[in-house]
Amino acid sequence: MDVFSLFLFLAQATSAPAPVRRAVTPTVSGTPEVLGIAKSSIWNRDSCLSTNVRGRLLWTCRDSQSDEDFLSSTASWTNFNSDGTPAITDSILDMYGTTNLSQSYFEVPSSMCGGASSVAGSCGNSTRYAIWPDTRSMPVSTGDNGNIALYTWIPNTHITDDFVQLNENPSGSLYRADYSDSLGENDVPPAQLLDDSFWPAGSIRYGEYGFVIANGTAYLYGTLNGTLGVVLAKVSTDSIEDKNAYSYYTNSSWSSTAPSINDSSAAVTNAGTGGQGTYYWSAYFDSYVWIGAPYIGDNPIFQIATAPAPEGPWTEPSTFYTGEQGSASLGAYSQQAHPGMSKDFGSSSEIYLTYTKVNEGDENGEITGTYSTPIIHVIWE
Repeated sequence: MDVFSLFLFLAQATSAPAPVRRAVTPTVSGTPEVLGIAKSSIWNRDSCLSTNVRGRLLWTCRDSQSDEDFLSSTASWTNFNSDGTPAITDSILDMYGTTNLSQSYFEVPSSMCGGASSVAGSCGNSTRYAIWPDTRSMPVSTGDNGNIALYTWIPNTHITDDFVQLNENPSGSLYRADYSDSLGENDVPPAQLLDDSFWPAGSIRYGEYGFVIANGTAYLYGTLNGTLGVVLAKVSTDSIEDKNAYSYYTNSSWSSTAPSINDSSAAVTNAGTGGQGTYYWSAYFDSYVWIGAPYIGDNPIFQIATAPAPEGPWTEPSTFYTGEQGSASLGAYSQQAHPGMSKDFGSSSEIYLTYTKVNEGDENGEITGTYSTPIIHVIWE
């Protein structure tokens, strides 16, 4: 691994300095700038997330449509300029990479209307299993050779064609993708389904809502039932696949017993709103940061909260930016911060944001949704 790539990986995933315990309320300097959009020349993609892998961004996206194919998830790379800024040309950050059309990037389990018969989870009865990632993949170094394991927790959500959820509090799958230098430039690391019920139905799905890594420990956020709040677990990065190694934050202390999905006493106050978002460490603020949506649903609003430790105390989320609304009935959602897009992984006075903006289109007389992924550059005071 070259020195520059090693620095980038360590800054993102393996350690964070001991934070100063103080409340921080970030303030935007000037007006955030829309730089362009992240775009594939082949795929019309929904809800894209990114993780920095050895100096490139690995993007994973939800429903992806080409002229001939439809997959419930795909993955791509984007590059950086020599100065460390995203390689945006003519307002486009090019998303590239080889796509396996025989299955979605995050395989739909065969027991959930997946497998060879359906690469998008269609059950053939006007329902489908929507295997959609809610947060970026978590990178973990697997040795001194530069290999990286990327973990993703995804809910096994069963929905109708009208997006009505049929299985409240579904089970959660754990996926792992392994990156090594042996991959070709256009090859994305293939994702493997490790366990389609890593988190059983009716339990909290830790890691699905987000993560931060500090000093070899992964702090994994999940959500309680409904709007009861956000919860936290931790595990050594060496033991991600071993549920017996997990500890759970409940009533201001750590326990080996996971709380019930209805246990409101386990909630970490203000550690996110329940709307989609991203956690990361910022040396600029000496704080952990959450950036995301104020709620699940149609809005382009970005809120921020900070804390001196993953457990809190978190500041109350506050709005700092509102993007442009799309023209579709569900025109904006899936707010994300991208610390891996910054030269210092969010630890200076900048951060990049994206969300999914949906405009109505007209294809052969039929109104269809056209997704775009605006890239916004924010400078902090």
